[in-house]
Amino acid sequence: MKYAEYVNRLFAKSAKMGIPLSGTFELTARCNLRCRMCYIHREENDAEIKTDELSSEEWLNIAKEAQQCGMLFLLLTGGEPFIRPDFEEIYRRCRELGIIVSINTNGTMLGEKQVELLKNFPPQRVNITLYGASEATYEKLCRSGGAFERAYRAVELLTEAGVPVKINYSATPYNIGDLDAVVRFANERNLPLQAATYMFPPVRADENSEILPCEIGECETCERFTPEESAAARWAHELRTLDPAIIEKRAEAVALNMDIPPAETECGDIPTERIRCRAGAAAFWITYNGQLRPCGMMREPSASLSERGFSAAWNDIRAMRENIMVPAKCTACRFRNICEACPAVCFAENGRFDAEPTFMCKKMDAYTRLAAEYHKRR
Repeated sequence: MKYAEYVNRLFAKSAKMGIPLSGTFELTARCNLRCRMCYIHREENDAEIKTDELSSEEWLNIAKEAQQCGMLFLLLTGGEPFIRPDFEEIYRRCRELGIIVSINTNGTMLGEKQVELLKNFPPQRVNITLYGASEATYEKLCRSGGAFERAYRAVELLTEAGVPVKINYSATPYNIGDLDAVVRFANERNLPLQAATYMFPPVRADENSEILPCEIGECETCERFTPEESAAARWAHELRTLDPAIIEKRAEAVALNMDIPPAETECGDIPTERIRCRAGAAAFWITYNGQLRPCGMMREPSASLSERGFSAAWNDIRAMRENIMVPAKCTACRFRNICEACPAVCFAENGRFDAEPTFMCKKMDAYTRLAAEYHKRR
């Protein structure tokens, strides 16, 4: 059995048994970059956020409690996790517990000292988000031109040290022209790459504010594609990276008005009328200030660890998750197996879980038109 297949089965079984197999610790909301589309961004020296952040000891106590409940995999993220001076302590001690740890980072704060740490205590993987292929693009999108050189240098240092690296790419109107160059950079180093063409509205930028339906171009904080642009970016990227047989099968299904066959998902055994992913079933997210949630893109359901403790909070989240239903239109949609819509997307776009995600519906309409046109040309 391949490793990926084994892990997927493990997650499916954990979901059925209610075991929190995988966790994400959002160590901070602060970041040294100021990316225009960030869903959570706080300034590097935000004193209020610093005060609210859990201490290293609190994170380690949570790690131990979560491990006792079944957590095997852990992702350390932010914000930018390396911005914390105690990152090394948190990371090393989680590794010493026997937890399989991965890291999300923008790479700009990784120097020789940090790489030496990761070489001596190897993570499962370091996921580095590259935001472009030039200093000019980083300046436009991240408002930090110098970050370009530091991020790419981090990739080189890590690969030279033998640390597993994956490249992530957040495609936006500011950097879409750089995607081909980033794909070449990853391919030349035999590194996996994952590009995201849907950017969440900044739903957690101010968690005390009301969530309003998001309309492209009507809000100053919205720095993302139109649905049609997002579809074109996704289709173009998939043509570069997916097996041609998958593209052919998908295009044929669209053209013949058939249901799209399911992709290789990581949670296919979970009922489709509820949340289809691992969130709240076998996976969880903990915010920088100690709120346990199904995933990082959701503001609710939420349970306070300081009030409930991990085990009780996890059970709370599991129970509340079962009451979240996807919109009926999504359940019946023949494109549901390839659509990126989920309850978190519905909530981010509309402020409600049960409201259809209009942005994603428009994106899938445009995406399937591209697939149908592709089939006609074959």
